[in-house]
Amino acid sequence: MYTENNTMADASKGPANRIAVVAMDGSEASEAALDFFVKNVYHEGLDVVLMHCVHHRAQNTYGSVWMPVEPHLVVHAYHEERKKGEEVCKKLKAKLDTYKIGGQVIQLDGGDPGHTIVQKCEELGTSVIVVGSRGLGAIRRTLIGSI
Repeated sequence: MYTENNTMADASKGPANRIAVVAMDGSEASEAALDFFVKNVYHEGLDVVLMHCVHHRAQNTYGSVWMPVEPHLVVHAYHEERKKGEEVCKKLKAKLDTYKIGGQVIQLDGGDPGHTIVQKCEELGTSVIVVGSRGLGAIRRTLIGSI
C-alpha cells in the first residue's frame, strides 16, 4: 500500500506521463466511477492513482462540547478509522489487479476529503480527477447540491 508520501512521474514530461486520479471512498458510487474510468477514460501510458481520504471527524467519534470524551477514546477512534482506511486501500489495490491496471493506491489522512484530495492532486500534477456522485436523488441534488 502506498501512503501520501509517495509521488509519481512528473506530469510535465508529456502525454505519456499524465496522471489520472480516481477518488474512492468504498461506496457504490465510487465503484461506479472507477468502472466508468476503466471503460471510458483509461488508456496505456496513463498513470493511475486511486485515492482514499480518511476523514476522522466523519462519524462524530470525538464527542462534542455537550459530551466530554476521554482522550484515550479519541486516540482509539482515530486508530480504528485509520485501520478501516487501510482495509479500503487493500480492496482498491485488489481492484487495480482485477482490472489488470498498474497504478498506485494512496491513503490520505486529513480533514475534509474534498480539499485534501484536491491538494494532493495539485502536488502530483494530476491531469484528470474522477469522482462518483453522492448518490442523491434529483430533488435532493436540487436542494442541497451534489458533485
